[in-house]
Amino acid sequence: MRALILTLMFSPIVLLAQPPQQPPSTSPLAGIFPEQQGPPANYLGYAFIQCGPANAPGLRIVALQGLIPEGIPKAPPRPSIELVIPGTVETAIGKQFTVVPKPSAESAVAFSCPVVGDCAPAENGALVVTSRTGSGALVGEFKAKWGIGAVRAGRFTAAWRESQEKCS
Repeated sequence: MRALILTLMFSPIVLLAQPPQQPPSTSPLAGIFPEQQGPPANYLGYAFIQCGPANAPGLRIVALQGLIPEGIPKAPPRPSIELVIPGTVETAIGKQFTVVPKPSAESAVAFSCPVVGDCAPAENGALVVTSRTGSGALVGEFKAKWGIGAVRAGRFTAAWRESQEKCS
């Protein structure tokens, strides 16, 4: 009888101590790196077109967790995550890209840039530019895994900057 009373007394506590169940993600990148813990970070940043190795256009998104500088700085602010996607804004919106360590015509590269030192490319992952706002800012998200550390995931809103760079 004592065991029954104790069980009835402590069962509400046990139920409350269990972690809440989260609803399934509606993210376009859901299911990539399921071992990731916690919600994705929210980054602000800026985006612009640059000419790539074959003088082809590439979209560069610089995602920061801090102040966003005016214009396109000569040296990118750090720390940052830099996402490089082949093509133009028009070809990138709505398309999911696989993240690879070296640039290619169909894949993106994600760099983690520390305060001091060289930027390191992610080993694998995915990213998507989901939309463009009325002001021209790019909205999207990424998940990537670097050689050291845990999986990093983030949502970004990157203000558009005209680079005046012309590729052939």
